[in-house]
Amino acid sequence: MTPVLTWLGQAGFLVEAGGARLLVDPFFSEHEGRLFPPPPVDVFGARIDRVLVTHEHLDHLDPESLRAVAARSPGVSVVAPEPLREQVEGLPFHGVRPGDRLDLPGGGALRVVPAVHAVHPRDGYSEGGAPPRFVGYVLEIDGVAIYHGGDTIADDRVLAGLDGVRVDVALLPVNGRTFFREHEDLAGNLDARDAVALAAHCGASILVPIHWDLMAGNTERAGAAADAAAEAGAPVHVLTLSRERPWAVVLPG
Repeated sequence: MTPVLTWLGQAGFLVEAGGARLLVDPFFSEHEGRLFPPPPVDVFGARIDRVLVTHEHLDHLDPESLRAVAARSPGVSVVAPEPLREQVEGLPFHGVRPGDRLDLPGGGALRVVPAVHAVHPRDGYSEGGAPPRFVGYVLEIDGVAIYHGGDTIADDRVLAGLDGVRVDVALLPVNGRTFFREHEDLAGNLDARDAVALAAHCGASILVPIHWDLMAGNTERAGAAADAAAEAGAPVHVLTLSRERPWAVVLPG
């Protein structure tokens, strides 16, 4: 069976594979900074088996969204970095760190990989301590390896964590980081060029740009990643998804 990904905006995804429904970094709440309405939780947050959270920023870990999913998904559990346990109070929780590997409902597997980010830019960019506060995930489902980078920049720790890890599809942030956004306490990410380079480095055949559309003052042009891939001659297809429209993952032949 072919995995089906539905992008929910920003870094949020519904992943359907092997009869299981997984959410990654869902954000179903209203917020004054949103540039578009939240996706309907009754459609995308019901009958969920696992919620995967990459880190603690509100657009990735929103307690209100988690409670809304739990109300519509009996038996759901939350997978997140171990230091975030107290922020997921009242829900079944599985704390993880890079190097962990978990079985998923429906026969898939989840590999936890490093991410380098910051709660606040003044903290400096790091893995967030020991155990780390920031992670990415590689979902190995129905013969396809899907890498969700979470929020991250590229450095030797990220590359080392991906050594020997198969990746077919890379879901990577492209909004970058700038002095003035960091001055407003907005921790940054890969820019389009680094996202293309990281996707190529880990052997992905498809790059899906994420984290470019949601919050006022922290956006990027989606086509920047396609431009960067063309300029670099990178062996990567760049696919810009439309929000709330399912994509059946078909790898290039």
